[in-house]
Amino acid sequence: RATVPGVEWSLAWGRFDFYSEAEWVVDRASRNDRYIYSWNELGYRAAEWLRLGLAGQRTRIYGGEHNTQRGPFAQFSIGKVTLGGYWFNPGTSDQVFVGSLGVSF
Repeated sequence: RATVPGVEWSLAWGRFDFYSEAEWVVDRASRNDRYIYSWNELGYRAAEWLRLGLAGQRTRIYGGEHNTQRGPFAQFSIGKVTLGGYWFNPGTSDQVFVGSLGVSF
């Protein structure tokens, strides 16, 4: 019932990088349920094993309001494994922590 085209891209310069991904959710049954989801990161590689930065996401729960969240993140890499933590809306009543685990093959 829905089509979800998306794009993912990154740009790096020295120790700095920018990563972005976005999806456009097209509900063919209802124009009111169409929206864009996006995730963006501005990162700094402090060490080969440590990436720090700021992240932002724009989401919408089905049928709900749009929600934009921003905050710091840290990623730690050991070999082919990357562990990350994102702290959105720090210091507010609606703060959220997101953890990530990535493995390269």
